[in-house]
Amino acid sequence: MLADARLVAVAPVAGIPIVHELRDAIALESRDAVDWTGTGARGAPLTIRHELGDLCTVDMRPVLDVPPWCTFHIDARGEPASLFHGIFGEVDRLLTCEEPGLRYIVRYGVRPAAPVMALQSELAAFSFALSARDLGLIAHSCAFVTTGGEGVLCPGISGTGKTTLAQMLVRHVADVDVLTDDRAIITLDGGGLTLWGSPWPGAAQIAGAGSAPLTTVVFIRHGASCSMRRVPPADAFRRIVNTLSMPVWEPARCGNALEIVDAIVSNAELLELAYPPTPEAAVWLADQVGFAQPLGARHGQ
Repeated sequence: MLADARLVAVAPVAGIPIVHELRDAIALESRDAVDWTGTGARGAPLTIRHELGDLCTVDMRPVLDVPPWCTFHIDARGEPASLFHGIFGEVDRLLTCEEPGLRYIVRYGVRPAAPVMALQSELAAFSFALSARDLGLIAHSCAFVTTGGEGVLCPGISGTGKTTLAQMLVRHVADVDVLTDDRAIITLDGGGLTLWGSPWPGAAQIAGAGSAPLTTVVFIRHGASCSMRRVPPADAFRRIVNTLSMPVWEPARCGNALEIVDAIVSNAELLELAYPPTPEAAVWLADQVGFAQPLGARHGQ
């Protein structure tokens, strides 16, 4: 490491410590808005180096364009890269792989005039590392842990009510450990499927550092009244895969990712719950997955 480099550590995420190595006077924006305490470390650190440099991608093959945010590429080794476009006043930057699963580099075409947000590059690098380690996937979801210690994943695209559900559970149901209102992590190893919180929340700013065995997947939707139905595995597979950070930019690693999805739909209880955004609906939803009680019930309130 260069003498002028500065290290910024992020508490472990799903057991993986994250270290930002800052060079060339590049600084990161403060994370004070989220109180992320982290999980216990159980894997090698993920290092993300930030530096000025060339953003040339001529030796790479573009594989996925996500306008207006970024374009994913594959380099000559078959490793992923992502060119983030300078929108909202940011500068263009290129995320590349130095050592699969362990070390990634973010190069900036020009020195940023202000501290940069780490969210995009951190999320992408973490997703690349999970794939390279054959460990897991990031889920666009609300997630929580029941009073019995079971993990519940509520996947969905923007607008399905993940943030509203997370807020309802926090406010109206006791003994709920809400892990996230926007991005959860699912890992699969010898111990089975595990659901984790993350430091990358949505509008509700919920970033719980807990974890639990993943036992239930709940597809949520708005409804005039409360209703529940079971979802066939094939339908659940189709619906959940669209909410996961599948490594579509790395076809060679999609096999392991699909094994994780198959493990989810083969082992978890699969439900669809429709409900209105009311306190009573939050308690009803909690009841359907077998946990907790209304806030204050234990104290006779």
